Amino acid sequence: MVRPAGFVRKVLSLVLLLACALPRLALASGSNRFDPRIVVSVTGCFGGYDLFCAIEAAGRLGFQSVALMPGPAATNSLGELPTLNWYVAADARRRRVKESLRPFKHISIHQAWDNEWRKWLDCAADIGAEIVTIHDGAPARGEDAAQFIAKRAAFFRQVGDYAQQRRVKIGIENDDGPTERYIRLVKAVAHPAVGATIDVGHCAFFDEVKAVNDAKLRLAKVNDTLNHVVRELGPLIRLFHIHNVKRYDEMVFTGFALCRWKPGSLVDHRIVTEGIVDFRRLFGTLKEIGYRGPLELELEEPAREQALVASARRLGDLLVEFLPGPK
Repeated sequence: MVRPAGFVRKVLSLVLLLACALPRLALASGSNRFDPRIVVSVTGCFGGYDLFCAIEAAGRLGFQSVALMPGPAATNSLGELPTLNWYVAADARRRRVKESLRPFKHISIHQAWDNEWRKWLDCAADIGAEIVTIHDGAPARGEDAAQFIAKRAAFFRQVGDYAQQRRVKIGIENDDGPTERYIRLVKAVAHPAVGATIDVGHCAFFDEVKAVNDAKLRLAKVNDTLNHVVRELGPLIRLFHIHNVKRYDEMVFTGFALCRWKPGSLVDHRIVTEGIVDFRRLFGTLKEIGYRGPLELELEEPAREQALVASARRLGDLLVEFLPGPK
């Protein structure tokens, strides 16, 4: 891993702050706008940016839909994340956030890295978000799959009841663990407000994929597993988190604030146009199940804006080919 020196990080931060100080640009118009089904994770993709600079960049690049994290502070490989920090935000800041989000057609929320799930849903309702993504979780020590599913399904039904009160939907996101445990959990919840958020890149970290030692067979297993999960959960899918996956030895880690991946592992949150995910196959499966919902880009690329535009263009081409719809 190559870490930028402290001086370089300070210079990069200053450049971003200066960019935010420039006159704000309106949402891109006409043919420069991406399909509103293509969502950009403002929090995840613009690590190192100020929140309002990140929101402005999303509109300037042509995105019509955004996702955010309610806060508090968090980091990823790009640096400190532009979270909403909604819990403690003063009224004036909340009004400014709402005004900055007003031009966007669709908004979603990703859980914060705490346990304040009611506050996540309150934030979503306050800013007009439609979907809140919450991770599936992991069993406690000594807890078998059946016990975990029963406990976690009961939790998500409780969340679903509150989501109905706040008029939002819930997507349960896959992280790792056994593939079938995730599928069984989503189905076991059986609540009208709760479905699945399928994270495409995280499918590389299901146990069945990690158990394959042969490199080529493992890459094939990623795509087989992804499409299996999509077919199994079809009508329950609320949202996709979109990013590609590369082998560690294919990566150049220049420009990252930190490296959270280990040698020999697969590296997720990569640009859509480079990696092992067969997106044409995935979109063929989406057409097969009749999916018409949002596709949220979750990239951690040092060339933030260029990677997002290239990824959104690729998704746009695939939508036109497989899932044409009104813009």
